Amino acid sequence: MKKIAVLMALLCVVSVSAFAAGSASFAKDGVLITPGSLNANAGVGFGYWYGFGVGGGAEYAIGKFTIAEKLPFVYGAAARVGLYLGSSIQLSVGAMGTLHFSWAALGLPDNMSWINNIDSYIGLGLQVLPSVGFNSIAGTSYFLAKNLAINVESGLSSTYLGVLYKF
Repeated sequence: MKKIAVLMALLCVVSVSAFAAGSASFAKDGVLITPGSLNANAGVGFGYWYGFGVGGGAEYAIGKFTIAEKLPFVYGAAARVGLYLGSSIQLSVGAMGTLHFSWAALGLPDNMSWINNIDSYIGLGLQVLPSVGFNSIAGTSYFLAKNLAINVESGLSSTYLGVLYKF
């Protein structure tokens, strides 16, 4: 448990230093996740009841559409795997359709430029383990570099804190 607390503290320090340094926007054409990109994420998690988990997945960004000629959204397909270790051991596997929104599209003032590196997303799809049914994910990523982000995601039996890498 102490290792997880140290990891979370380290991620907070990295995030604060990125905000304090004044960050450049890594968004391209108003989006951080670009169509055609392959993204992988992995993290450690805390179960909804109690326990510990690890999870991750991959996503392919398929395309982009714009609402009101100003707000771009990127859609994709994702696979997620989660292993929950609590009162029992539970493996969760799912395939999702995803939708991303980059806060860079809002054109915020320069003193809020760090917000331009935030990408929020939702996903809905089919979970095949431990049982078959619908499931959802939701998350937010803060990009520290063009291809690297701190990621928080909830879904598939746990909430995960980890990293995302964009290929």
